[in-house]
Amino acid sequence: MSKIDDNFLASRNLAVEWSGIRKISMMMSKIESGGIPLSIGQPDFDTPEHIVQAAKQALDEGYTRYPPAKGFEDLREAIALKLKTKNNIIADPGSEIFVSVGAMNAIFNSVLHIVEPGDEVIVIDPGFDYYSQIKLFGGVPVTVEAHEQNGYKVDPEDIRKAVTSKTKLLILNSPTNPTGTLLGHDIIYKIAELAKAHNFYVLSDEPYEDIIFNGDHLSIASIDGMKDRTISVFTLSKSYAMTGWRVGYVTAGNALIDEMEKLMEHMLSGVTAVSQRAALAAIEGPQTCVYEMKKKYKERRDIVCSALDEIDGVSYVTPDATFYVFPNISKICKDSWQFSKYLIAEQKLGTIPGRVFGASGEGHLRLSFAANEETLKEGLSRLKQGVKSFSRDSLSEVA
Repeated sequence: MSKIDDNFLASRNLAVEWSGIRKISMMMSKIESGGIPLSIGQPDFDTPEHIVQAAKQALDEGYTRYPPAKGFEDLREAIALKLKTKNNIIADPGSEIFVSVGAMNAIFNSVLHIVEPGDEVIVIDPGFDYYSQIKLFGGVPVTVEAHEQNGYKVDPEDIRKAVTSKTKLLILNSPTNPTGTLLGHDIIYKIAELAKAHNFYVLSDEPYEDIIFNGDHLSIASIDGMKDRTISVFTLSKSYAMTGWRVGYVTAGNALIDEMEKLMEHMLSGVTAVSQRAALAAIEGPQTCVYEMKKKYKERRDIVCSALDEIDGVSYVTPDATFYVFPNISKICKDSWQFSKYLIAEQKLGTIPGRVFGASGEGHLRLSFAANEETLKEGLSRLKQGVKSFSRDSLSEVA
C-alpha cells in the first residue's frame, strides 16, 4: 500500500491552517537554553493543591473507567449552581449543560452543529483565531474591526452593518484574547438587541471571566431573551491553572446539548474521569486560589506596562483583563511575523505576531504576563534591546 499523501486527504482539510501560536512555540522549542517565552497563553502557576488531591483520591476510588458522554451528573449540577450564582444563567443540569474537553472542544462542537456551508459568522478583529473552525464546515468568516483608539471595544453599529440575511452566528469573546479588553455592559446589551432583531445566534467564549482588573463581567446569556440563542462556553484552564487537565463546559438549548452528547460518543467517549473529579473540586472548593492568582496577574500587568512605557516607538492599551497586553510596534516594524521571528533569533524572546489574530492585529505583538516577575523583567529588557537594535536589514537576516 502506498503512503498517504496530500492528494489522499479530504479537501476540507485545506480550510484548516496551522496555528500561528504553535508555530512560534515550535521556533522557541529549538532554543537550547535561555529562551524567554512571553508567548504562552497559560497560567504559570501550579494547579491548586486541593484540586490535585481530589484527583488522587478519585484514582483511589476507582475513577478509571468510561465517564458519561455528557459529564458526571454531580459535576453538571455543580456547574449549574455556579452558572446561576456567578453568571446569572439558569441552566438545567440534565439537559442544558455539557462537559467538554476544554473550551476548544465546545467551540468546535458548536460551530460544527450550527454552521452550514455558506452561513456567515461574524468575528471580531483582532480576536482569537476562530477562522479555521468556521471554514472547516463551510462557513464564511465576516470580520468586524475593533479599533485601537477605542480601546479595542467593538462598536455594535459596526456589527449591525456586517449583518446580512446569511448571518447565522456571532462569536463573542469578552474578556478578549489578545487585547485584554473587557466589553462594557452597554456594548453587550446592544449586541443582544442585534441578535434578537436579526435572528442570529451568539457563541460566547468566556475563558477569562475570573481574570478581570477593571469592571465587571457580564454573560450575554443572562440578558432577557438571549438564553435560547446563546451558546456559552467556559473552561477551568485559566481560572484554576488547569490547562493540561482539559475540562470545559457549555450551556445551551437542549437540542444542541443532545447533539454534542451524541457526537461525543463517537469522537471521545467523554472527558477523562479523573479530570472531571478534579473539576468538581475546583468549582465546589475554596476560591481563594482564583483571587490570589488574579492579584498576581494585576501586579505583573503593571510591571509590563511600566516597562513598555520606557520603550521608544511602542504604544499600548492597558488591558482591563486576561494576562495579555497587545503593544503596537508598527512604528518599529509593520510586519509582526518578521519582527517576532527577529526577536526569537536575536533576543531568544517569544512573542505572538498580531497578524495571528486577524488583519487588524498586524503591527502588534501579543505578550503574555503569565510569568514570574524575574522572567517578565528579563523578557521586557530583551524587547527593549530588540527594538533599539532593530533595522530593516534585520528582517533579511532572519527570513
